[in-house]
Amino acid sequence: MTFGSHSVGTDDDGPLERGFREVLEGRDRSVAPDDLVAALVGGDPLGMLEAKRAARRLVQDDGITYGGTADGGQARLWEIDPIPVVIGAAEWASLERGLEQRARALHALQDDLYGERRLLRDGVVPPPVVLGHPGFVRPAVGVPRERRPLVMFATDLGRDADGSWRVLGDRTQAPSGAGYAMATRRVVARLLPRLHRTTEIGTLLGFFHTMSAALTDAAPSGEGTVRTVMLSPGAASETAFDQAFLASALGVPLVEADDLVVRDGRPWLRAGHGDVPVDVVLRRVDELWSDPLDLRGESELGVPGLLESTRLGNVTVVNPIGAGVLESVGLAPYLGDVVRRLLGEEPLLESPETWWCGDATARSHVLANFDTLLIRPTDRADGPTSIAGWELDRTRREHLRDEILARPWAWTGQRPLPLSSTPTVTADGLEDRRFVLRTFGAWHGERFELMRGGLGRVAAERDEHTVSNERGALAKDVWVLGTAHGSPADTVVTTRRTRARRRGGLFETTPRVADNLHWVGRYTERADGTVRLLAVAGDLAEDHALHPGTAGNTALGTLLAALPGVTGARPRADGEAVADYLRDLVVGPAPRGTIASSVARVVRASQQVRDLLSDDTWSELSALERAVGETHPLVADELRPHFDSLLGPLLALQGIAAHGMYRDETWAYLDAGVRIERAQFAVALLMSVLTPASSPVVEFLVTEAVLRVFDSVISHRRRVADATGPAVQVESTLDLLLVDRRNPRSVAFQLEALERDLRIIGDATLVAAVRELIDGLPPLDLGTLTDDRDALESVLVSLLGALRTIGDRIERRHFLRQAPHAAHQARWSPERRART
Repeated sequence: MTFGSHSVGTDDDGPLERGFREVLEGRDRSVAPDDLVAALVGGDPLGMLEAKRAARRLVQDDGITYGGTADGGQARLWEIDPIPVVIGAAEWASLERGLEQRARALHALQDDLYGERRLLRDGVVPPPVVLGHPGFVRPAVGVPRERRPLVMFATDLGRDADGSWRVLGDRTQAPSGAGYAMATRRVVARLLPRLHRTTEIGTLLGFFHTMSAALTDAAPSGEGTVRTVMLSPGAASETAFDQAFLASALGVPLVEADDLVVRDGRPWLRAGHGDVPVDVVLRRVDELWSDPLDLRGESELGVPGLLESTRLGNVTVVNPIGAGVLESVGLAPYLGDVVRRLLGEEPLLESPETWWCGDATARSHVLANFDTLLIRPTDRADGPTSIAGWELDRTRREHLRDEILARPWAWTGQRPLPLSSTPTVTADGLEDRRFVLRTFGAWHGERFELMRGGLGRVAAERDEHTVSNERGALAKDVWVLGTAHGSPADTVVTTRRTRARRRGGLFETTPRVADNLHWVGRYTERADGTVRLLAVAGDLAEDHALHPGTAGNTALGTLLAALPGVTGARPRADGEAVADYLRDLVVGPAPRGTIASSVARVVRASQQVRDLLSDDTWSELSALERAVGETHPLVADELRPHFDSLLGPLLALQGIAAHGMYRDETWAYLDAGVRIERAQFAVALLMSVLTPASSPVVEFLVTEAVLRVFDSVISHRRRVADATGPAVQVESTLDLLLVDRRNPRSVAFQLEALERDLRIIGDATLVAAVRELIDGLPPLDLGTLTDDRDALESVLVSLLGALRTIGDRIERRHFLRQAPHAAHQARWSPERRART
């Protein structure tokens, strides 16, 4: 196979090759398309593989993931092939016309199905196709037409043997993938900077501007600003990254069910300064799980009363609850007639030939032709989206036959498309892989806007007939050549209404968001403190571990004995080598007390608020996870350099928060977590190593180690040299780490910063409590406490208790979640699993 080879059915001169020729216009016309494809990734197999590895590194740095489950299943990295798919301007214009027509038809079809149902009465669409589909939500009948706009569309397309585009499926329920498309474009643009910069291709950003304007204009009529939120199933959703990316691109808060409450017939966003009304809900929770009051009673993903709010006309849900019926494969045989009836036009885009098994003649055809058909359930939630009939053995065939006969309305047979193929980088060079394109469109007013590009996906294996994310499909960037006149990228998108913004901040901070931000700060600081403490202990071990009975060995023992009380680590076992113990506290499997456990918790908490964190944050989190992973194969004696590789990303994360975050409640909650954790860490360590007293030599080594942990050795030495601080090292250590407000590592400094954070949050009660604690620090007689270790212990125990009390009060006052609603099963709710 030559690099850049491709096929579209049996046509050797397909659209992909034509697209690459258009790329060459205005350049060296003597360059062949195959040469261009090879040049994209270096012109040789090694260059291609390097591009693929680079793509993976960029994906990891950006934190792009797919998968993950509510039961803790691990999300996988998004896989991107470096070679883009190129579509010519003329071909795209034709495709755009067909997709615009299809969107109009589906919009009109939804209005009819939830309105007069003329198509069912007149037999244009057999009633069981609709009424027997779980996506037809009967409680949604009666929602005002203007409160159920079909704003966003996604369409999966593949090419037939003749090169024509065919619709493989519509996504109208809660379309996903627009965020992945943009993220994929950003990666490929960095892999191919020159070609991306010099080639006239459609931009994707304009689509998000159109989407944002459409959401604002979808709000119920009235005066004032519009508050839009995106309702997510949570960080365990398989498309969590896509949701967070889209929320960030649209500038709307990403919320979960706990963040919303329905009261007085409308949803409200729970915020620290009082609940605020919500006008538009961009829904990414599957419709049957979006309201446990009217739909699936056991759902914890939905908001009780949301559907009633739409019936009252007080909120707009996008896409509307009930739009899932439009995804039914059972509609495919009838959509041509729907277009003719509702639009008075001939269909421009068609699906592969499809037989709905609810029709007796069609069912007989399907049952007689398993060997040549894809068998597809009408509902995507019913297991696999397609079954290759020719791959079934006799037992599985009989079982499927029985299922079809038992529920014929729930099954279809479809002629398989050969699907075009596109060059894909593999370990063996370029291979042709089957390709599917997902496009994204949005209605804004009377205008339909199509993203100029989309999300390309190729099969994970050469002989794979089905292209899906669940089967490990790879993503491809889609380049549409030329710039269409009036495309969203070139047009200022205006709206009738303005977006809501709260005074003093970007968004209202809900208890769930505040909780996670707070613990992002705490776990980051905990990991930082643990790394510093283990690094210093490791240095002591190198010098003194093999010299029992010496002052250095005793100081090492004091530091190691402090670890369980300070970090929550397990105690060192009798006879366990110090190096082995330290290594276990870096990467050990213990659920707490190790660097690995703190890093894992930072990542989990960050994933809950992904839409609020910058790209740089994810790059450093990725580096931090890699540093932990790289420590696993090391022997204990090789740890020291890796403490530095762990500390670097942690320092970067702290810098991003300190210098890059907007100073509203989101920053204040995160920073408050840092301050409480750092203050508690300091007090706990001082209490562990300085009470009771040791010999002067041991205490010198111990306090020197503690000062190193808190990066305060230079400050201590300068104060001693300048006679501006205590000369006794224990007293100087206490002064620097407890009461010196100029030291950013001292408890006093943390408390003053915490007081500022609480003022931003607006909690006057806790501000007063922290101020009282600050005022109690200066009168400490550190000289007396240095001599009287029992008194020192009493002071430190009291201070640590006060810090923990403040932390507990912040949680009780600001992180309170809603009580779980009582589950009940609505009688009309079909048994159906949630698709997230």
